[in-house]
Amino acid sequence: MDKKIQNFKKKFFQDNPMLRDKIEKVKEKGHSRLTILIIPHGYDSSFNFHISIFTIIFIILLLCSLISLAFYGIFKSSNTRKEISNLSKIYGEYFDDYLDSSQYLDQIEEDYSALQENLLEIFASIDGQDEELLKLVESDVIEQDSINELKDEEKKDKELMEGRSYLSEVYDLRNLKLNMQSRINLLDANYDYFNNRLSVLDNIPLLNPLPNWNTTSTFGLRKSPTSGFWEFHDGLDMANATGTPIYAAAPGTVVRLAYSKTGYGYHIVIGHNYGYYTLYAHCNRIFVRLGQAVEKGKLIAEVGATGNVTGPHLHYEIWVGEGNKADPEEYLNVNTF
Repeated sequence: MDKKIQNFKKKFFQDNPMLRDKIEKVKEKGHSRLTILIIPHGYDSSFNFHISIFTIIFIILLLCSLISLAFYGIFKSSNTRKEISNLSKIYGEYFDDYLDSSQYLDQIEEDYSALQENLLEIFASIDGQDEELLKLVESDVIEQDSINELKDEEKKDKELMEGRSYLSEVYDLRNLKLNMQSRINLLDANYDYFNNRLSVLDNIPLLNPLPNWNTTSTFGLRKSPTSGFWEFHDGLDMANATGTPIYAAAPGTVVRLAYSKTGYGYHIVIGHNYGYYTLYAHCNRIFVRLGQAVEKGKLIAEVGATGNVTGPHLHYEIWVGEGNKADPEEYLNVNTF
């Protein structure tokens, strides 16, 4: 191989004699030596040394390279310091966020613990009989499940270095999540109870049919103001001026519209869910029709003095079933919660 290269060079220079002569001149000039004389100040003796032009060029190039490397090192060092400073700042911000999140997680765990106790107390107070709901998963089982889940995720996470794990707060958060999920049935049971109770309360005649009134006769035994005889009064007489609006005490359907000259006068009976009925008697004007569905609080009539009365008032009755009449005062201004 070396012989082929030598033959090629020999042939090349033979074909290019001018180029060969120039190279020879450069080599000859480069190998020529310079004498450098050094005379120390204050001394008689001096010394000198010889150096070739190629050596001088090499030293100059070496010095330039060293100076360039020095400037490059200073520049890189400055950039590195800036990057380290920025990374330190970012790390500090993330660390502060981490501390805040850790404290917030501790507070959430405390709140959840209190909430779980409240759920169990509520379930017991509403006579919760479903024993399956009380068979809650033990906390140590949930904790182990959360660890197993995260371990599986760690194996699939390619960004995690081998042998590295998540922060302990990540395990705590997953444990809290599984705990919450295990209590959903208990929460649903409590929600269903209160939702059903709210539905029942919304359909029971608890709204006052008049915005204000004076009670002139209560439910029970009384002396009749018109006949003077003792009688059982089936409702509550709520006195107010003629024309005072009367409102439906609960949602329902108008099941009776009638007039009785010696009794209720113009009166309305509304049927409600859960077997309740309400009667509004001695009305002056009526604004609903038979069979009409009415909403809670709907204007249905005006106070009047029709029928067997001594003055304008609303005679208000509540029936539990068509034959069982209840004291309306027990249903007025009731605190439903």
